[in-house]
Amino acid sequence: MPKKVLRSQSAHYPFQVLLNKTKVLTREGKGTVVDKQTEWIYVKLEKNGTVIKTSIFLTELIEIA
Repeated sequence: MPKKVLRSQSAHYPFQVLLNKTKVLTREGKGTVVDKQTEWIYVKLEKNGTVIKTSIFLTELIEIA
């Protein structure tokens, strides 16, 4: 499970986000980032194609394709 990083501990985002190329691990599963708004990212999950909204600080980077 991804570990939580407090915003006060991080001046910058934990990793670079490229839309439709960055794969991340969320609490709900693995997916690809499809949109980004400040700290919030929208992730399309691999298992069922659902798009979820989550904080970038609650995810872990898997790869940037």
